[in-house]
Amino acid sequence: MIIIAQEANGIQKRPNDLLTEGQSNFLMNSIFRVLARCVDGIWVFDDSKFGIHEQPYVFGSDLILEKMVAGVGKELDRVNVLFSAIPFPGSEHCLEFIREETEGVVYQWADHNLQGWMSPSLRNYFNEPPPKIYLQLLPVE
Repeated sequence: MIIIAQEANGIQKRPNDLLTEGQSNFLMNSIFRVLARCVDGIWVFDDSKFGIHEQPYVFGSDLILEKMVAGVGKELDRVNVLFSAIPFPGSEHCLEFIREETEGVVYQWADHNLQGWMSPSLRNYFNEPPPKIYLQLLPVE
């Protein structure tokens, strides 16, 4: 699906024409989903599209996810994590790029002054690490 925006002067633009510098590597309006779940006390995620099964959240990203899940308001052991390089309706959290490290990427959750490492699997979703990642957690019923 190609999204086209129309300016007031009638000129139509494709998404990449609307992006600011630094966003051109990201798909506009792309929202991704992974299933995060707690297995034997460790948060892991699955994404069958990429053959990912029980990839653990480690080195701080586990603590970030744990605090985000606690903020949902009920005890959960499975959540859908929606995420995007651009803000989207319902996004509740924002992680900011800090640096690349050991083939992964470190992001900061400024709201709680926490940093976490994202595995190289992040490149399945983004060609380059985005400056910000916006997230929403939804309970799995």
